[in-house]
Amino acid sequence: MDRIDLDIFTAREVAKLLTLVENETRYYQEILALVPSPLAIVRRDLSLSSVNRAFRRSLNLPADDPRRKLDDLLPAAVVKEAVPRALDTNLPQTGIAFTAMDAEGVSRPSRLTVLPVLDRYQAKPTEALVVLEEPDYAGSPAAKVLEELRAAVWRIDAESGEVEFANPGPARLLGTGGVLAWMKRIHPEDQTRTAWVYEAAMESGAEAVVEYRALRADGYVVWLCDRIHPVSRDGKVLALEILTTDETVRRGRVDRLVQVREMEAAMRLSQHVAHEFNNLWMIVNGYTEVLAERIAAGDDDARASLNEIRKAADRGVSTTQQMLQFGRPPASHPQSADLNQLLRDFNLQAELRLHPGVLPVPVDPARLRDAIHALADYARAKLSSGNSLIVETGRQTLISDFADDFSRGAFATLRLGPVQGISQQWLAHWCEPYFAAGDTSPGIGLASIFSQLRQMGAWVEAQPVGEGAAAFQLYFPLAAMPQPGGAPVISSPKTAPPAPAPETVLVVDDEESIRNLVTRILVRQGYKVLTAASPEEALRLSDEFAGVIHIAVSDVILPGLRGPQLIERLRQRRPALKVLYISGYTDDPALAAGILPPGEGFLQKPFSLAALAATVRAVLDAPA
Repeated sequence: MDRIDLDIFTAREVAKLLTLVENETRYYQEILALVPSPLAIVRRDLSLSSVNRAFRRSLNLPADDPRRKLDDLLPAAVVKEAVPRALDTNLPQTGIAFTAMDAEGVSRPSRLTVLPVLDRYQAKPTEALVVLEEPDYAGSPAAKVLEELRAAVWRIDAESGEVEFANPGPARLLGTGGVLAWMKRIHPEDQTRTAWVYEAAMESGAEAVVEYRALRADGYVVWLCDRIHPVSRDGKVLALEILTTDETVRRGRVDRLVQVREMEAAMRLSQHVAHEFNNLWMIVNGYTEVLAERIAAGDDDARASLNEIRKAADRGVSTTQQMLQFGRPPASHPQSADLNQLLRDFNLQAELRLHPGVLPVPVDPARLRDAIHALADYARAKLSSGNSLIVETGRQTLISDFADDFSRGAFATLRLGPVQGISQQWLAHWCEPYFAAGDTSPGIGLASIFSQLRQMGAWVEAQPVGEGAAAFQLYFPLAAMPQPGGAPVISSPKTAPPAPAPETVLVVDDEESIRNLVTRILVRQGYKVLTAASPEEALRLSDEFAGVIHIAVSDVILPGLRGPQLIERLRQRRPALKVLYISGYTDDPALAAGILPPGEGFLQKPFSLAALAATVRAVLDAPA
């Protein structure tokens, strides 16, 4: 054919031709990238020119892997013979059998095909197309199931102790070495116990189950469970057939459930203790204020002594509030919101890897922001230089039924980490109150965050992500997205000066010192005060008093009846009665948050005497 003279083409026409060539090249490159078979273009020196996605996935080859030669990835003897032969003879080399390690570290039989890539402008090809393929499985369906099973199935001879059979499961569970390195990788603390179970099963012929820790090839500790079935004949055990499964996730979650139950018991104890101590601090602070008013001017020693008492009481109040925060976090006001958008708004100064789409979750945005910021600050303080904090979201469905208390269904997940410089002890106790683990300021810290997130319905875990590192993993149940519309605005009542006319207050508290202190302050404010030590006495006084009782100041936790139950019965006789609840602890979220109808209020103990007077006045002046 005559040579084409390009001079007849204009510059625009040449550009169109080059564009067509480039588009067609890109088209074929995309086709090769999507081919499910592992493909690679290799040069004569066995260096890789390009590989498709299936090739990387098959050999677990990351994009930035420095190994750029085929003999680093496949058996060198095979490729050093097959590739040069295909290039020298210009003939395909097909069906070359070899064994290679797959992405999970399991040895698999494979075949290699090398096709010379012909170039019309060169006498001999300089590159070859390498195709990897797994031969058709010729075994029985049962054998194929054993081959692909994620669990380990193996058989040990009872006399010699040699492994007669093992599927690829051991390599999947423990990495390279498989069943041959099994006993060496059992945790030293579990070796004696595990060996005893095997010996007992072999001597008795009875089935046995043993759970133990093992060290994987990458140094990660996993929990394994062996179900041992002795094979006997004429009363003699000939072999042991064993099924081994990975129980790491199950053990971790069950241990966490046990820990949560223990913490809930500690929460109930802390609630009771905090309630009692709030009463004590109320008495100490209240009477300190009363004494401070009576000390003559110039008595600096007495004032200094009272100041030290007040400082000590303030420290006690702070500790009690920590206990309350752990035992009963602030009331939550959940609403459905997109988790991804919340994280964008939180400004976490972290790398966000957000799941595409919307992740609606029922949370209190303000409390979630505080909790996530606290976790981020904790993780950021432990980061080594050069590392960045990563926050990642996703979706996950949990369907396992191994624990009654663990939530099941569809979840939005939030992963925050890494948290570096941690130990196995930290992983086991991180959410317990006053667990220090080398931190400079042990306290309620992470326990309070854990408690707050749990109250919002989130499940929280600390998952190991490598040697000495972990990540916080949060699960939020998915919810429906909210309909457009604004939330109601709740305005707090304004305080006003005391009314000139005397008003009657009914004070109900089973703690005599607090009852007397509150009575003293209200009398000084000009109110007429009736006092009751129990709900029964309060009901009796209400029946006997002929005048108007304007407001009841009542503790929430009372013997016999709770405060709200008492007020309900009082209002049957006096419908216009207003109420101020006082308490060091209440499990009623509306009371704790102060979100109450007009004419009702809540004051958290310990409170100052000025706060008591102002709140009583505010409730009295609030509209009915």
